[in-house]
Amino acid sequence: MSTDRGWRSARLQDIPAAGSAGDPEYWREWTQDPGYSARWHSVREHFGIEAFGVNASHGAAGEEVVVPHDEVSFGGQEELYAVVEGRVRFTCDGEVVELGAGELLFLPADVQRAGTALETPTTVLMIGGVAGKPFEPDWEPDASA
Repeated sequence: MSTDRGWRSARLQDIPAAGSAGDPEYWREWTQDPGYSARWHSVREHFGIEAFGVNASHGAAGEEVVVPHDEVSFGGQEELYAVVEGRVRFTCDGEVVELGAGELLFLPADVQRAGTALETPTTVLMIGGVAGKPFEPDWEPDASA
């Protein structure tokens, strides 16, 4: 839904991955799960958000919802993970933390992180930006993909 005043709403499951992020080959560097791209949602691109980065991922128990990575090579952004539904086992620099719906996890850029769904369904919203800098996307999906 959208209005002439600029606000819009959407169902998360209706927001697709954008450009190359929708291609399983794009994710091969981080995960061997060929289905990950179908569970990753480009929220920023869908709404045309320019102030911050925001994506989401969903999965069934045992599936990756956050691929193993840090954010140093992606512009150094801090990230906030919000568990929307289900439960997630996050691994943060080797330490395990389990969070459920309504719980949050903040991570500085240099922390190696990953997340696995513990329940079906599980959804995680990911919000990021670089401290002290105006938002600039660290990557733009290939619109032709």
